[in-house]
Amino acid sequence: MPESVVDTIAREPFSGQGKEALKDVSFGSISGIVGKFIEYPFDTVKVRLQSQPDRLPPLYTGPLDCFKQGLRRDGFIGLYRGISAPLVGAAVETSGLFFSYRLAQDVLKATMLPQTQDLPMSALLFCGAVSGAFTSLLLTPIELVKCKMQVPLQTSTTSIRNPGPLALIGSIYRHQGLLGFWHGQLGTLIREAGGSAAWFGGYEGMSLLFRKTRDPSKFSADEPLPIYQRMTAGAVAGMLYNFIFYPADTIKSRMQTEDISQIIGGRRTFGAAGKTLWKQHGIKGLYRGCGITVGRAAPSSAFIFTIYEELRRRAVLKLDTQAALEKIVLDPKYHDVLTLVKGVRNGIVYGTKVRFPHALVMIFLFRHGSFRSKLYLVFKATRQHARNLGFFALVYKSTMLFLRHTSPTGKERHYDSFLAGLVGGYTVFGRDIHNSVSQQIVIYVFARVCLAIAKLLVQPRGKGKISEGGGGWGIIPNEQLRQRVQRNGWPVFASVSWAAVMYVFRWHPETVQPSLRNSMHYIYVSSDHWDSLQNFIMHNK
Repeated sequence: MPESVVDTIAREPFSGQGKEALKDVSFGSISGIVGKFIEYPFDTVKVRLQSQPDRLPPLYTGPLDCFKQGLRRDGFIGLYRGISAPLVGAAVETSGLFFSYRLAQDVLKATMLPQTQDLPMSALLFCGAVSGAFTSLLLTPIELVKCKMQVPLQTSTTSIRNPGPLALIGSIYRHQGLLGFWHGQLGTLIREAGGSAAWFGGYEGMSLLFRKTRDPSKFSADEPLPIYQRMTAGAVAGMLYNFIFYPADTIKSRMQTEDISQIIGGRRTFGAAGKTLWKQHGIKGLYRGCGITVGRAAPSSAFIFTIYEELRRRAVLKLDTQAALEKIVLDPKYHDVLTLVKGVRNGIVYGTKVRFPHALVMIFLFRHGSFRSKLYLVFKATRQHARNLGFFALVYKSTMLFLRHTSPTGKERHYDSFLAGLVGGYTVFGRDIHNSVSQQIVIYVFARVCLAIAKLLVQPRGKGKISEGGGGWGIIPNEQLRQRVQRNGWPVFASVSWAAVMYVFRWHPETVQPSLRNSMHYIYVSSDHWDSLQNFIMHNK
């Protein structure tokens, strides 16, 4: 049987297992994370449909209604709530699947078949089941936290609580002990073992079908399939994976998101949970949310297989992972996509470098609380700043690429950056006025824009200091007057700014941005009060 790249790597000698394992983990993690970003909003809808309370009428009438309610309640970002644990889970699951699948093939070939003979389809299905069984042990704890984060908790006052991953991990350990993290393991095992057999089997079967149907005079047996055929095979594999063993996933999600012991008289077993669901909803309840799950699995699985095989193929050809990745990032055809990745990376790095030292100083100087709580506030502020800048870079550069490619000339227009900034500003910063980090970033940008406009007003028309700069607006044609304005503009601006901020702080302090208000209170108000030499010199009263 002709080999796919996934099958070809099984012929590597055992002496190279360490290097091959590193490739499996690295490439599997990358492809899994990309796939998880694609499918996660649909997965959130699926889990909420599976885990909605047993009442009539149901909380959600279907996937679309669940999606709309989630958007109204939490916004689009809310559909990505709790993605941190699933990203880890996706990296663990996909790398574990590819690693154990290859290892199982190696073992079968070493014990049952000559090294030159290909494994039959039945053996590949068995290897897929083994890989799923192995991965289920790693995945169950991550799935448990993910499911509990995706389903909002209703308190007795009907308000919604959204605990974080660390709080959930602590709660699970306190109430159920270490084994509690494997609650729902049987459901994960059934889904992963059977689903992985279908996943790898579907991909290998479709790849074999495509090879049999192509013209042998044009393609050699070892030549990889075109990308669209690989993506089609991956899409079919993803749909098979999710559809065949979907009831097991429904039972697992129910077990992991509600106290099933209150429904089935204290029995928390997989079988008891399944019987309860069958009695309450029948076959329809077991397949609740299946449509959206199968739908989201197609593009996600297509990208996972395609990215993994492309990375694998380049690594096998080059025998050097770094050289293979170097070739990809320097390939002009990937430039537009990679510029988005680079922009997100730079936004995250810059946001972290700017915010961390600032937050560290301000929070430890001016906030009260324990050392641990202050560290968490520093982390939270740094993460928010990095996320905002990274997300804005993604939205801005994506919009710029879209506008450029839709332009009649195929080139950037003079107003494209304004439109892209408008979209990015609203998407990232414009929808939440109560976030202090976002406020500080916007205020910082606004102040710089005001200074830039002031310079443009007095700068001569057509003269810019930066290459490709547009030059000034030249509203002051008289050169002597322009020089006087430039010479005196900054003193006036600085004086009026401080006069205004001190007046507002003195008589309307509630309108001042919180971090500025805290620092000004520390300097100008706390310095008015002391009752001992110690809090006169060492600290405030």
